[in-house]
Amino acid sequence: MIQDFFLISTTHWLLWIGITLLILEVAFFGIATFVLFFIGLAMLVVAGLMGIEIIPGDPQTAIIAVSIVTLLSAAALWRPLRRLQSGTTNANNEVGFFGHRFQLEMDISPDKPGQYFYSGISWIIQANELIEKKTLVQVIHADVGIFRVKIAKA
Repeated sequence: MIQDFFLISTTHWLLWIGITLLILEVAFFGIATFVLFFIGLAMLVVAGLMGIEIIPGDPQTAIIAVSIVTLLSAAALWRPLRRLQSGTTNANNEVGFFGHRFQLEMDISPDKPGQYFYSGISWIIQANELIEKKTLVQVIHADVGIFRVKIAKA
């Protein structure tokens, strides 16, 4: 049975290795390096071309074709994938609870924390200064059951 596995065609080897490389890149590296992505993509393309007999199915042709397709796909897709990966950053975005804004329902101070009901949880609200009721505040730190807040800037 193991001997049969090693006797599969070059096309099948390219498919198996290409799919494995793509899974590794996405699952473990999160499309961070692109190297495995380009090689895996090239292997799938070459396997497809060999499968429909546009190029011969021998290993030497496979190595040359995978190299060429890898370079071409890297040249064509590098900038769009890099742009997609970097995205845009916006300082006003909430990440988790950090940056969440709300209006206080009671006065709070370092000695007198308040409470705030949010997302199904009654949070303890702490601040380093006196903040009066009805003031717009922003979460600067979140621990288990505790929001540390400061006065939000407009």
